[in-house]
Amino acid sequence: MKKIRPELKPAASGRPGVGVLVLTSWDRESLEFGAGAEVCVQRNQDHRYLGEHGQWTATQTWHQVSLSEELIDTSVVLALDARLVDPLVENPQMTYQLQVRIGSEEAIGVLRLRDGVLSSRAAGQSADPVNHVADAQRVAAADSLVSPLPEVAEPAPEPIIQPSQKQSKIGLWVALIALLILVVAGYFAWKYFGSTAQPVITSSTVNPALTSPPVAPAEPAPCSTEALTATKDDLLFIQACLKTNPDSNQVLTVIATAKEAKRCDVVQRLYAFKGQSGDAKVALAYAREFDPATFVAGCLSAADKDTAIYWYELVLSKEPENTDAKTRLEALRK
Repeated sequence: MKKIRPELKPAASGRPGVGVLVLTSWDRESLEFGAGAEVCVQRNQDHRYLGEHGQWTATQTWHQVSLSEELIDTSVVLALDARLVDPLVENPQMTYQLQVRIGSEEAIGVLRLRDGVLSSRAAGQSADPVNHVADAQRVAAADSLVSPLPEVAEPAPEPIIQPSQKQSKIGLWVALIALLILVVAGYFAWKYFGSTAQPVITSSTVNPALTSPPVAPAEPAPCSTEALTATKDDLLFIQACLKTNPDSNQVLTVIATAKEAKRCDVVQRLYAFKGQSGDAKVALAYAREFDPATFVAGCLSAADKDTAIYWYELVLSKEPENTDAKTRLEALRK
């Protein structure tokens, strides 16, 4: 079985749901005349195969495809439709191993997804289908339903009761004398005791508004080991983590913690996303996970030479002078 470097690229038409599979290092002049072509796709995450209806199964499935009319150098080019393109571009950070049969010849390689290949669901949609705008008509409809407030009638004035003109003069004088006595007594009390009296302040008289409210514990950073421990949903954690655009060291620290917790989906998705995004340090670490010389059983069940080569090549595409990647790539290709 020959080794190839398959690449999925957008078709010349640019239509969503179609693409061309370029099989670099496979000369189309060597193909048997009239030979049929088949492909088998296996994803690295759980080693499941792409089934007939876009689902991922444990059964190896071969899909019939046709040779493309597009000519790219001397490579073999296959035409893929939505039944294969849609599942592949659904998660562009995933790593796929591709097997190809054309007549009596077979080949295998790690698939590369190039920019510009679109799902068939992209046809007729906006460029950013994730963001949704609220319907402004709901606001207008709500405003039209507001009824005016009812007018409030002013209360009728209370009747004024006139004082009796026959009040006793004796009662009036008694009240005046009592009031004078109280005023005099209050003056002397303030004179002799008011200047020396000090209010006693107790804990019960402290204004509760001046006391400090309890401080709530700070939320952990979205891409941290603390957030990973606090979040049980792997997908929610991955989305929140990647939104912060974490650096290489943050990602590798979280990956190490996820390994210990056996949260392998977090490990593989963070590796794949950051590696495909151009983070050479993360891509190099992912290559070592597959490299037979540095493989350690855990989230990955076995070493994979071809996948290691893929990630070492990606590292060198970003850092051409990376000696570690160069050395291991040369050793694996022997």
